[in-house]
Amino acid sequence: MTEQALRGTDRSSGAKAVIVGVALGLTGLISEAALVVQLLAYEPSCEPVVAWSFMGPCGVLRLLVVLMLPILGAGIVLVALGLVQRLRRRRAT
Repeated sequence: MTEQALRGTDRSSGAKAVIVGVALGLTGLISEAALVVQLLAYEPSCEPVVAWSFMGPCGVLRLLVVLMLPILGAGIVLVALGLVQRLRRRRAT
């Protein structure tokens, strides 16, 4: 494979990581926001909103909020890695 073709692949891999990271980050952010709105608007009210009890319907919503955090974190990490990879490739050329 030529050197030029390899450089093109490296640049696109950084872009792919950024695109996937943005998609995961937005998915996590929208999901977290929707779950928090549901938790706050639930009738009867979930008092306290932040608690370590995962029992009942409020507990399930709290558990879903906690389980969605890795998706949001993975998106942020992928965006950061993709940007770092793109900056390294740009400085190398």
